[in-house]
Amino acid sequence: MKKIFLLILIGTSVIMYAQEPEDGLRLSWFTPSGTARSNALGGAMGSLGGDLSSNHINPAGLGFYKSSELLLTPKFLVQTNNFNYRGYTSSSTDSKSNFGSVGFVFADGQRRNNWTSTAFSITYNQIANYNNQFSFGGKNNFSSFSEKYLEELIGDRADTNAALSNYIFGSSLAYRTYLIDTTANAKGAVTGYQSLVPISTGVNQSYNAYTTGSYDELAFGWGGNMEDKLYLGGSLVLPMINYTKRLTYSEVDATSNPDNNFGGFIVDENFSSRGWGIGAKLGIIYKPESFLRVGFTLHTPQVITFRDQVSASMTTNTEKYAGIQSASSSELNNGYPGTSEYTVSTPMKAILSTSYFFASPSKPTQPLGFIAADLEFINYAATRFYANNYDQATSDYYNALNATVKAAYKNNINFKIGSEIKLNGNWMLRGGAAYYGTPYKDESLKASRMVLSGGIGYRTNRNFIDFTIVSSTTKDAIFPYRLNDKPNTYASLTGNQLLFNIGYGIRF
Repeated sequence: MKKIFLLILIGTSVIMYAQEPEDGLRLSWFTPSGTARSNALGGAMGSLGGDLSSNHINPAGLGFYKSSELLLTPKFLVQTNNFNYRGYTSSSTDSKSNFGSVGFVFADGQRRNNWTSTAFSITYNQIANYNNQFSFGGKNNFSSFSEKYLEELIGDRADTNAALSNYIFGSSLAYRTYLIDTTANAKGAVTGYQSLVPISTGVNQSYNAYTTGSYDELAFGWGGNMEDKLYLGGSLVLPMINYTKRLTYSEVDATSNPDNNFGGFIVDENFSSRGWGIGAKLGIIYKPESFLRVGFTLHTPQVITFRDQVSASMTTNTEKYAGIQSASSSELNNGYPGTSEYTVSTPMKAILSTSYFFASPSKPTQPLGFIAADLEFINYAATRFYANNYDQATSDYYNALNATVKAAYKNNINFKIGSEIKLNGNWMLRGGAAYYGTPYKDESLKASRMVLSGGIGYRTNRNFIDFTIVSSTTKDAIFPYRLNDKPNTYASLTGNQLLFNIGYGIRF
């Protein structure tokens, strides 16, 4: 092995590539949130209408409004995550409160030609919450976090100057702290790179990540009612994404051998992503009979432009080899974070919906309640990343990333069902369920989302209030790192979420 002394300073203009396949999945695989009423019905709102969540699910539902409405929906979320990583178990708990939905609808109940009524709506809805904590670890004698740096340097055929300066948010930190070092032939010439991690005897790995942020939508929608039979609608959607991740990852020699040139290393990474975009939702609802509704909705791909920032630091203990060495991207980049600007196209979504209304046996003309169901088709493999500034290296990177997304994910059909029953007076009882199947092609990755919900509502001609509790269970695979030449190790996640939702509205 040959030690390289680090005497190079680099400039401040650095582009980093930090996107992973999971970044695309974060924009498509989630259980959308909405109003308290919508959440209580499992999100099965595609053929119902008369709720502000229609602006984000099926805008044709706005056509059911014949009076204006203002709505506020705060919520409180508690979640617990349980992990199993290579036979080692751990758990974490977190809680947050914020607004789920807020908005208003202006309805025109006057008949105009064939239009019985029309409505325009502006709503702000948090459809995904990123506040979470992931903490797991265990012994691994199969692979190491350091190998992703090794793969990068070898794959790029990087010389030692490139290893020192071209990967300052990852591989260069590993090289500068001797986590990755050179190999040499008998004449002392550099022949390649190697990791100093003694994988065969095992390392104790620890992964701790704290994420914050949300996926929000500002929607401008219109819905129209033709003869109380056919309902048409559309909405212009402006997605806004705010996501941060603070990661601390470490590996420690499982043998505690002071003479194997490895004691351990720790890497800290701070990542933030901001995105703004545009999309559209088009829908139709038809009533062939007074007791039956069918709906169809098409959500176009959302085109979202992101700006990411990242900073990282690493400390490595190679014992007698080079001692304790530290390096940071801030030092190597004159205090500036790495930046990246790119565009993501999310998958298109199609929703087929139906609802059946039933009446009281004693009052056949008086609706007693309904049962509704949605089938939602989405192709998770259709997410695409695009470079905002073209050069060959950037193009190759995003082409490879898109190929990985296409190979890792698949299409699926999600199912939602909900029911509402009118009780005595102005009270309503609601319940719902939803199932989101795995987005992964790999059948060994047992991933799914199951939602059970219930709630009550009280409604008068002028005001209403809704209370909802939603219990959801998520099964997923969390990858601490990804390698190209080995099967990727991951932590099995079972997450339990409890959402408390209150909705208050005024009609005028």
